[in-house]
Amino acid sequence: MQKQPQQKRPGEPSPWLATGRTVPLVGKAAHLLSRMGIKKGDRVFIYLNRCPETFYFALGILKLGAVYCPLFPSFGPDAIKERFNDCGGSLIITESKLSENVEDFPCIEIDNEDFRKKFSSMPSEFASPPLTDDDIAIIHYTSGTTGKPKGAVHCRGALKGHTETAKSVLGLSKGIKYWCTADPAWVTGSSYGIFGPLAVGADILIKDPGIRASQIMQSLEENEIEVWYTAPTLLRMLMRQKVDFERCDLKHLKKIFSVGEVLSPEVYHWAKENLGLPIYDTWFQTETGSIMIANTGDFPVKPGSMGKPIDGINAIILDDEYNIVAPGVTGHLAIKTPWPSMFRGYWGNTEKYNSRFKNGYYITGDLAYKDEEGYFYFVSREDDVINTAGHLLSPYEVESVLVTHPSVLEAAVVGINDELMGEAVKAFVVLNDGYEPSAELQMEYRMLLRNRLSPYASPREVEFVESIPKTESGKIIRR
Repeated sequence: MQKQPQQKRPGEPSPWLATGRTVPLVGKAAHLLSRMGIKKGDRVFIYLNRCPETFYFALGILKLGAVYCPLFPSFGPDAIKERFNDCGGSLIITESKLSENVEDFPCIEIDNEDFRKKFSSMPSEFASPPLTDDDIAIIHYTSGTTGKPKGAVHCRGALKGHTETAKSVLGLSKGIKYWCTADPAWVTGSSYGIFGPLAVGADILIKDPGIRASQIMQSLEENEIEVWYTAPTLLRMLMRQKVDFERCDLKHLKKIFSVGEVLSPEVYHWAKENLGLPIYDTWFQTETGSIMIANTGDFPVKPGSMGKPIDGINAIILDDEYNIVAPGVTGHLAIKTPWPSMFRGYWGNTEKYNSRFKNGYYITGDLAYKDEEGYFYFVSREDDVINTAGHLLSPYEVESVLVTHPSVLEAAVVGINDELMGEAVKAFVVLNDGYEPSAELQMEYRMLLRNRLSPYASPREVEFVESIPKTESGKIIRR
């Protein structure tokens, strides 16, 4: 890729955010919110496209002692209303492009000229009220693939977990050029796009990755990114698009991490060959708040594995009676409580929160297994498992085989009712360019799965679709 100098338009803000430049702007944000009547404990939502103001105001909200509640910019009025009303929000910080979706709520627009003048006039130093680690700091609403989204409550002590893991797992430190491609409204984009990196002094690239491989590679190259935290979805996209990776100058890139879904061996090996680096997969949830299991570079990577529990985290696999199982046996992934970033509740739903804990362990809702060397492997979400004639199938395992067929761009599988077997597999397939739906392809998929996995994995139905529905965090919506 031929390197061209980055051209910045007159008046365009720097794409970089550094801790030193951020501090006075955080103070201004806290002052402005305070003068608007926002106080400690109030829930303030941020509904913005990726921009520096997201960072200033997220930190300003916390400095004031209020509660940071992020919203994806793709949300419509109904999704916003459900979340805002659920926790009794006080304010939405937005921009003119999105304002029509929040007309019925108290809000401020950051690109309003009057707002800009007020913000500029604010003092840069702000004295926070008395705050403790147990004060509520963040409410992250879960993806809600089924049912009503739940507001996972995190306290100020969680910020310590973000900071420590940004250092110990991602290897961030002062001045490191870092790019987290996750939207700030996702837990990854908050914990490791805002709070952790700024706390350790990393320089953060504020840039949406887009959907073109050439743009992503150009961003990595021109900005001399050293640590890149991204998702398997984006890496798969790079695989499918034609880019001459040998011409890409990635000499500054030292580490690549992934999160959000399983990093398949296929993607891992492709990345190592074409990007020249191993991909270090990590695992955590909205509820855990920070990384729990990871490949850190301190031990060999086993492709397909999430890695090992980080220091201070005790992760185990339990059976249905909550007994520890032997290595290689699939069961419920559980984390010994407490840990610094552990969520403290679901807003307004104590019963649901309490149901997630058993015998001193947080039951993650993920099925996984651990091998003899202590590596953990994701199998599926508990409610995604397909039970066909008593054989339990992981949707991920079936999907991972399907995408090895040259015609398949993306795939998703679900269980459908079957009078004889209880459930059967149905596959949804997005085709690569140059392929057309056909009965021949459907048969090829069935034989592929029969031969690679088992006859039970062979789909009874195959439906060709234009796209696979996903949550904002990239997880397949199966219901």
